[in-house]
Amino acid sequence: MGLILLSFLVFPAFIANILIVRSRFRGVAGLRITEGISLSFAAYALCQSLALAFISAAAMPHLSHNLIKVSAFFFALSYLLVFVFVLDFPVALPRWIRVIGGLLATAAAALALWRIVFSTDYILATVRAGSDIVRVDGSAYGLINNLETGLAALSAAILLARSFTFASRIQRQRALVGFAGIVLGAGFIWILPQLVVSRSVVRSVFALTPVAALVLATVVTYSFYLSRLFDWRSIGRRLFYFGLLTLVVGLPTGLAIYVLTLLRIVSETVPLVGTFVVFFISLFLARAFSARFLERAGSFGEYREELESGLAHIDLSEGRDLVLGKLYGLLSNALDFSDFTVLIEDDQGSLRSVFSPTGGKANIEKGSDLAIALDRSDATVLLKSEALAHPAYADVRAEFMGLFENLNAEAFILAREGRHIIGAFILGARRTGADFTDYDYDTFKSIYGKLFVFAYYLKNVARESLLYTVDREIALSDQIIRFALEKVDPFEHPKADAAWALRYMRTLGGDFIDFVRLSPDRWFFVMGDVSGKGLSASMNMLILKSMIRTFLRVEKDFVGLVSRINTFIKDNLPRGNFFAGIFGYFDLSKDAFYYINCGIPALLLYSPSFESFIEVQGEGKILGFVRDIKPYLKPRKLIMPTGCVLVAATDGITDSENLRGERFGKERLRRSIQERLGEPANAIVDGTLEDLLSFSDRKQDDDLTLFVIKFPNRSAK
Repeated sequence: MGLILLSFLVFPAFIANILIVRSRFRGVAGLRITEGISLSFAAYALCQSLALAFISAAAMPHLSHNLIKVSAFFFALSYLLVFVFVLDFPVALPRWIRVIGGLLATAAAALALWRIVFSTDYILATVRAGSDIVRVDGSAYGLINNLETGLAALSAAILLARSFTFASRIQRQRALVGFAGIVLGAGFIWILPQLVVSRSVVRSVFALTPVAALVLATVVTYSFYLSRLFDWRSIGRRLFYFGLLTLVVGLPTGLAIYVLTLLRIVSETVPLVGTFVVFFISLFLARAFSARFLERAGSFGEYREELESGLAHIDLSEGRDLVLGKLYGLLSNALDFSDFTVLIEDDQGSLRSVFSPTGGKANIEKGSDLAIALDRSDATVLLKSEALAHPAYADVRAEFMGLFENLNAEAFILAREGRHIIGAFILGARRTGADFTDYDYDTFKSIYGKLFVFAYYLKNVARESLLYTVDREIALSDQIIRFALEKVDPFEHPKADAAWALRYMRTLGGDFIDFVRLSPDRWFFVMGDVSGKGLSASMNMLILKSMIRTFLRVEKDFVGLVSRINTFIKDNLPRGNFFAGIFGYFDLSKDAFYYINCGIPALLLYSPSFESFIEVQGEGKILGFVRDIKPYLKPRKLIMPTGCVLVAATDGITDSENLRGERFGKERLRRSIQERLGEPANAIVDGTLEDLLSFSDRKQDDDLTLFVIKFPNRSAK
């Protein structure tokens, strides 16, 4: 009965697999056939599970018999769909072959429906005999099973043979993964009946066949959207060391426990105590072995951390040529590629080549088919293998492959400001002839933030008119921050008076505030503090601000938006970085403020009814620590009546101390603002910051950010 329940659980697993793939590749050509395989296997699993359950319960024998036959038909249909799939994967065969194959599969499906479901050729009866389920086979039972097994073997053989015909490594890998899925799934399904002594007795072990079918369908679907090469050397090293771990620790542990069980004749206590002792000793040995060999094996040949560190230490104030030279040196040393080209957006919106030590030149004109395709892709990292194999790029594959071929390129890293591309880093083929792997892709994603800073620097700072030059007399980093801070949509509305100020402890910092105007009455608002100090914090602030605006364009759910930002911080900013702040929407048509607190220390609302400030922090978690932040995000709503004042401040204000070690705190913040309620918002901000600096004897230990918005009486306005 337990195995029958397991087969029931396979059905929702099939459906989940279909929904996940459909959400990722909606509208992609070729998806229907993989969905058809999963749906057909899902129907097979459901019908067989119901039939076995009814027979075990001795209920509805006629229905259970028909369900067995229907499940057998769906099983045969699944194999036919797998055969059709291999004719079109990973690259479609000539049309006439696919048409003939499709017609033959259709005819075979109709024949299977007739012989299996609407005749007694397959199964005559299925009955319960004592504790067993006995199947009475029809005259064609063995023939149909052999044909199904032969069809699966033929499909696997076609994929294996085709894998040797592809020059592209990614297409070979996709074909071999599909081949492995068919062999594993169909092979287990074939061998299972051989383990049963009586072929006519349906043991509950047959409930495992849907699990094997799930493996087959899942691996085949995975091969369909697989577009990056495995790092086989790393996988091989890890498998070798895990095998060695089993040999060195696992086998002696098993032998020791076996010997202890033999001592049970002498004493029951010795095996019990000895097993615990052996277990803890083996655990200690396994951890020691893992720390010495497995972690070293996993990091062997990896370059990500060293590359990230090198990029972080490039001084942008040295000038464009030196910066690009160092960037090229670090990337080429780590990845050993030949060609390298940097494209930056010009004043007309086209991408122009500004650096290429190997002499390569490339331009992507604004409005061209290629530029439009790149904009629509939403990708920040694009490998040649993805452009060649990923089903999502089927409509623009010719344009992408043409660009890769013209530039002798293997990888594109696209710096995006919102959806808009401001620069591209083009990496050529490796000198060894090897392709970029999945590990390289993850590395490109991890260094994307730093490369975005370089592109931002080249586009907005390191150029003068149409020429790319560097003025070494100007404080470069201050320019970047000033440029980023100025890109804030003005908050102007007859109902509200808003002002804010940022004062950094040094020239640079991680605090920022941003407004995005969504409509005449609605603004998106974010304010907070990216961890760190100086240049590093300011660069991370710049990256985060850009990505928030990007996500705001595509994510309409408030909680979903903050969750995506948390994931970006976790995956792309340097390890250990976090963001403490607040996200909100001002809807002045409803006099409402919707917000999610993510660690802002002071959020105060002055209520004219009570003539005092109240804390409205709400619940929330700092971003960047937890992988799944959604359960911790609590959206709240504030009604903003006439005469109220909303204040938000970062920890630099509340935690500022004077020479006696006293904190400025929320109470002093309240008093300072309340004394100025009759003044405009900008006067409140300036006066409060002056009170703070006077309190701390002009000493500033952290970045200061203060935001004030007033909703004055209409007459006062």
